[in-house]
Amino acid sequence: MQQPTTQVSNHFSSLPWYKDIVYFLQTLQCPPEMTKTTSRFLKLRAVKFCITDGALFWKDPRGLLLNCFTEDKSKELTEEFHNASCRGHLYWKSKVNKILGTSFYWPTIFADVFKFLSTYHQCQIFDGERKLLPLPLTFVVVKAPFQQWALDFIGEIKLTSSGQHH
Repeated sequence: MQQPTTQVSNHFSSLPWYKDIVYFLQTLQCPPEMTKTTSRFLKLRAVKFCITDGALFWKDPRGLLLNCFTEDKSKELTEEFHNASCRGHLYWKSKVNKILGTSFYWPTIFADVFKFLSTYHQCQIFDGERKLLPLPLTFVVVKAPFQQWALDFIGEIKLTSSGQHH
């Protein structure tokens, strides 16, 4: 039986986004120069990553493995998703969901896509689904006495400190 490898491409080991996570996944220890608080934070983040066949993956909440990308590749990917004819001018959250849905991930995906799309006017026209405005109140028209009945059920009425009912 072949032992799973924890080696990852060298370019991930040298990137600021991933270098500590890769170190932790390979050694199961935090880098020695880290403080206790930073080490705890790193452990919580690293749980969502895994190394498989020399590639780094991020596990989404559904358990799917998404390919991790470098900073330059992420910019190319964002532009490709925006400029391709089948992608369209979408709200930034919809664009992020499309990118994540095609198994791509990088740590600053939400901020990067928001920043990229905020410069395009066409993408700003639809700025997400708006909440409906409240409807105006309408009166209930009663044409004769006792046409409509209503009962109010209330609990026990307790006296206030001054001895009055409220």
